[in-house]
Amino acid sequence: MTDTTAAEPGKLDIAKVISGTFAVIGRNFVTFAVLSLVLAGIPTAVIAYIQAISLQSAETTFSFSPGYISSMAYSGLAALITGAVLQGALVYGAVQDMSGGRPTIAECLANGLRAFLPLIGLSILLGLAIVFGFVLLIVPGIMMACAWCVAVPALVADRSGVFGAFSRSAELTRGNRWRIFALFIVVWVIAIVISMVIGAVSVALSFAGGGLDPVALARSPVQIGANLISTTLTSLISSTGVAVLYVELRRAREGLGPQWLSEIFS
Repeated sequence: MTDTTAAEPGKLDIAKVISGTFAVIGRNFVTFAVLSLVLAGIPTAVIAYIQAISLQSAETTFSFSPGYISSMAYSGLAALITGAVLQGALVYGAVQDMSGGRPTIAECLANGLRAFLPLIGLSILLGLAIVFGFVLLIVPGIMMACAWCVAVPALVADRSGVFGAFSRSAELTRGNRWRIFALFIVVWVIAIVISMVIGAVSVALSFAGGGLDPVALARSPVQIGANLISTTLTSLISSTGVAVLYVELRRAREGLGPQWLSEIFS
């Protein structure tokens, strides 16, 4: 029996998004990995280390000091900023690759920095909206996440503005949100497998080196390295995947040929 799902007009081909994501990563692995390492892996590893030290201090004093609270706040702000730059950079890189170009680290970083202020605002509003949806009921939160999942590439590639990115994403995802939800499940499983494998190896190596307690384990070089690798890989896959999803949604809904890709950042 032949699967005709991908042939339905306006319908997203999930397999094409997944294969396209890994194809783009494969062609640009060094560029994308370096960006993900610098903008996601290293910041997250440093933040985890600072939080482990702060948590140990808080446990010693049996209270959460202002220093611990401020470190958490600054860590969250830093992660928000670097994450926004990474998303903008990889969206640019993925779209350039799919239009036949070969993006460089400098080009990707320049485009990520150019859009990072609007991306921060978009990330904050998107996070608040989805959390609010989950507070009301789980299903509205899921549907919001699916409807607005390509808001970031819409902002970067369409230059739609923060609020325009929400409506643009909702327009592109209409009619495909359950397929996008299924795609989210696949990506979530991949991320869990990556984290579990790296986490198991790091814990085994750490305990083999001396049976560390949980706080010391979080501060160990092995665990820091594991956090760095895990975050780098998951950020690389998810950010690239969102860009590929955006392109495939535009192809499915608007029937655009390959030439329009080259015009996005011209």
